[in-house]
Amino acid sequence: MLICAPFQLSMKRAILLVILSRQETVFFQKFQRKMCSINFTFQRSGNKQPINFFVRGILDRVGAVKGKPNVCMLDISYKSCPNDLIEIIGDYITSFESLKTQYESFKDKQIVMNPETAKIMRFNNFVESQFGKLKVQTKLLVVSVNKIILAVPANIPDLKEGMSFVSKLYFQLYQFIVSGRITKVEGPINNYYKVHYEIDFSPELVEIADDYFFRLSITKKR
Repeated sequence: MLICAPFQLSMKRAILLVILSRQETVFFQKFQRKMCSINFTFQRSGNKQPINFFVRGILDRVGAVKGKPNVCMLDISYKSCPNDLIEIIGDYITSFESLKTQYESFKDKQIVMNPETAKIMRFNNFVESQFGKLKVQTKLLVVSVNKIILAVPANIPDLKEGMSFVSKLYFQLYQFIVSGRITKVEGPINNYYKVHYEIDFSPELVEIADDYFFRLSITKKR
């Protein structure tokens, strides 16, 4: 019995991550191309009780992850896909496509962060950004689903256009990581750089933006 984290799921197969030593990896490779079972636990929205079910399948491959010591992948193909898993994956695909549509409609709609905006967005006024091995607190100035502007301490070396880094944004609804690249650097002004940051698609941020514009529309009607 191994405790795993899902890496990829479909209606035909699962790729799982697991922590194994080199000796353990060699041992479990003996079970390749043999029967196995996966015990899934999902928490459905609106349900207090998690859903538990298991899937029988074949362990196609056990292999180490390149560059990640002691992390292995288990590649498992299902004998059959249970209805619960079909429904969960189907709901995710539908939701994801809806978020992509919302992403396109919200693109470049900038939200200037101030106390009133932060309250509506339920933003915790906290951002952590990591530049190489250096992690620092930054300030969110402007946000949209595809771009953000941060105030970054002036002691960060070699900030320049094209540089990639990651930031973790703390909202009440979600705490999540965005990644992207710098498109413009202004300053320093008052010991901070103003960093324009083009970010990758983030489902969490799209949901938060959708909730913000909905709340804003209600506020304006009052």
